Amino acid sequence: GNNIVFAAGGGRGGAKRGADLDMGFDMDMAGFDGGSAIGSVEVKARRNWTVRCMACAKRTWRRARPLSRDLRFITSRYGTACGSLFLFQRFLLLLSVLVLFAHLPLLVLHVMNGNPGRLDAYGAGADAFTLCPTPLFPVPCSFFYGGFYTLRAGERDPWLALRYLGAMLASAGLMLYLTLLRWMQWDANLQSEMLEEDMRPRRWSKLVFQAWDFRLVSAEDKQNWGQSFATRLRAIMAEEEQARANAQRTRCQRYLLLLQRGFGLVLNLAFIACAWVAVYLSTVNRRDISNTLSSVVSGPVGEQVAGLAPNLVISAVGAALPKATKTLTSMESWAPATRARQNLWRLYLGKVLNLVVIIGLNVELLAGSPLYGNDSVLVEHDSLRYACAEDQAAAEFTSLVATELLVGMLIKPVSDLVSAWLTHKLLKCAFKSTEKFQKPEFEIADSAVQEIYFQCLLWVTQLLVPPMAVITPLLLLLNFKWSKFALVRLTSRPFVSETSALSVTLLQILGFSCIVYAGLVYTLVSRPLPHSPSCGPFKSGVAPWQMVTDMELPGVAVVTRILTAFATVILASILVISVVALLKSAVGLRAHRAAIDQLQAVLARNVDALQQELARLERQGELMKKRLEWHEKQKATV
Repeated sequence: GNNIVFAAGGGRGGAKRGADLDMGFDMDMAGFDGGSAIGSVEVKARRNWTVRCMACAKRTWRRARPLSRDLRFITSRYGTACGSLFLFQRFLLLLSVLVLFAHLPLLVLHVMNGNPGRLDAYGAGADAFTLCPTPLFPVPCSFFYGGFYTLRAGERDPWLALRYLGAMLASAGLMLYLTLLRWMQWDANLQSEMLEEDMRPRRWSKLVFQAWDFRLVSAEDKQNWGQSFATRLRAIMAEEEQARANAQRTRCQRYLLLLQRGFGLVLNLAFIACAWVAVYLSTVNRRDISNTLSSVVSGPVGEQVAGLAPNLVISAVGAALPKATKTLTSMESWAPATRARQNLWRLYLGKVLNLVVIIGLNVELLAGSPLYGNDSVLVEHDSLRYACAEDQAAAEFTSLVATELLVGMLIKPVSDLVSAWLTHKLLKCAFKSTEKFQKPEFEIADSAVQEIYFQCLLWVTQLLVPPMAVITPLLLLLNFKWSKFALVRLTSRPFVSETSALSVTLLQILGFSCIVYAGLVYTLVSRPLPHSPSCGPFKSGVAPWQMVTDMELPGVAVVTRILTAFATVILASILVISVVALLKSAVGLRAHRAAIDQLQAVLARNVDALQQELARLERQGELMKKRLEWHEKQKATV
């Protein structure tokens, strides 16, 4: 509807109007008349406000995006590999803000319409400030699942159940959709980079010609740019040296390398299995540990240490696993970029999936019956301290969040620096070493897996502690700032290849975590659980979604029949569509790469044929030239 019609025109007015063509106008151009006169221009224009408003909104968002200055500083000083890690952290922060919006109807309306008797399970005198114990510190019981209990007409409030269920489903849907969408975007960028590299292999020239950045003003910016440039040069050199070494290996050496990598993988899996067994035993035998420590140490110390036993085991595994994984992958002779991805996946398998053990044990606690073939539940309900089994699981996850925040994220960079300094002093005193002290390297893989693990832990905690959604953005912002401080002050520059593959791997791991979390939410929504009286918004022995469908609302009966008949099919369809969309994006770009590879091969053969034809024509020209010279000599003699 917004047209600019150009008849043949000239003069300065036409040129001036033509300069505004990039302002969101749609154009129809008529032909130009020939002759000495250029003609006249007729313009019918109306501004396309929709396009202009969208462009303005995009520009405003780019300028107002949070933490942009920090990201520019990190990328310019430490390279795009570190920048991609902190960009991933910002994505998690923005995702947590959206999850908070999904929880606001539940939290705000619950506070406004809260029933003072919602903590009847903890006694007649319980109120919103009644504290529930955790292994670290007490927490108000109203924050836990058992605190979301109100009555309507003598029964649990179905509207509260609807809001609780909606917060769970909306959070899982937002996480899964946005993560998969981000994954597709970064995978497309990676495939484009690989395609461009295959078509025009210019790794060194593309980097060297960017060595001079005339926008740098201060000496610090120039120094940061030089250090980042040197890191990228080292990464490319290391990859080429690794590629030459791979090309020079004999068949026997390749077989030995394959066995070496297989042995390293087996050792890594054995270490991870031992960690899982340790987490399982410390959780199941918590009461025995408490009794043993109480007999040795007087007071409540034994009970508190026993409550923290799984947390301490997970923290110990998290401290030992990165060094063991890095040692094994370095022995397996991977390229720098491949080694970073191997570290990511192995650390994820060893650390993040420890959470699966805790979740499995607490799911059995919520179910109230054995689920894993044993005679009794592995974790028993402590009814003396927690009136609701859900609150006991909520206290477990809350303490785990606090432990990981303190030990795994805040204290770990400081402890690594102190450990490196003490090791340097001991070597200097024992062997008279003259080497300068070097700060420990900033481990991108370890930090990335720690971020994903902490985010997954927060997601699971929000299922039983909805107010955790309010604290999550603050915790992630604190973690972002602390990670930046640790990178600048407490560690040395990491040596990682500059590529988008690291970002794609991070989003792949996060996407897998979102799928597992969506499956957990589906299990809790569709499974009837034996809730204690006066605990939580859902009825005992009734699936949460079924309680919502019993509400007398228009259209609920139809939706209930559809969900009852096709719930599993709908969930499977959503997962299949997501996977197909990802594969279509990735496979389509790979197909384009394969087609261009074939085109390059055909063009190379055509160039060879043309060069052969050119050489034949040159030989034929030389022969004709010699014949002409011979005929001229014969003519001159005659």
